Amino acid sequence: MKNNGQHLVAREGWLPVGIVLILSFLGKIYLGWVAFIILFIFFLALCYIFRDPKRTIPSAPLAVVSPCAGEIVAVEKVTDPWLNRPAIRCRIRMSIWNVHILRSPIEGKVMDQWYSDGKEQGVKKRYSYWIKTDESDDVILSLALGRGALLAKMGIHCGERTGQGQNSGFLYFSGLIDVLVPENARIEIKEGDYVLSGQSVLAQFIHASG
Repeated sequence: MKNNGQHLVAREGWLPVGIVLILSFLGKIYLGWVAFIILFIFFLALCYIFRDPKRTIPSAPLAVVSPCAGEIVAVEKVTDPWLNRPAIRCRIRMSIWNVHILRSPIEGKVMDQWYSDGKEQGVKKRYSYWIKTDESDDVILSLALGRGALLAKMGIHCGERTGQGQNSGFLYFSGLIDVLVPENARIEIKEGDYVLSGQSVLAQFIHASG
């Protein structure tokens, strides 16, 4: 197993956290202790929101790990709209208080990616990625930004390789993340479970032994 996560605050949070810290001291100088305390509490809240905890990536090459931290809100059989196949969708709801760092669910190559803007009710943006493993297993990672989400900063692109549990982006404040796996995959989670990004196993690929 390997550990992942290197900073108390993720790089994506350095700017807003730094600005609020400076404002808290300026508030003390110009407005007094009340302003300092309010802004410093806001600073601490941002440090928590943008935290970058260590994650232990499982030593399981056939495992699909959770791309984000959050609650499993659905595990269901669907027709994959991107690859036109039967699939199982694991849907994760991420709140403002969950870790915002996104991680790749598997090791493999990004075969294609799609972007849509406001075509679904309650969704203002959707980013979707097709990742294929070296064993030819296909996984779709799809991120839906609702009206309350700010933006997503993605670090994976078509044609590139990505590693299991590798940092692959940042979803600011909230979102709904879908992971679509082959219908014969063994699901390891259920609705209501809480999962950790890069660490919790959502499913296992099933391959016939040689």
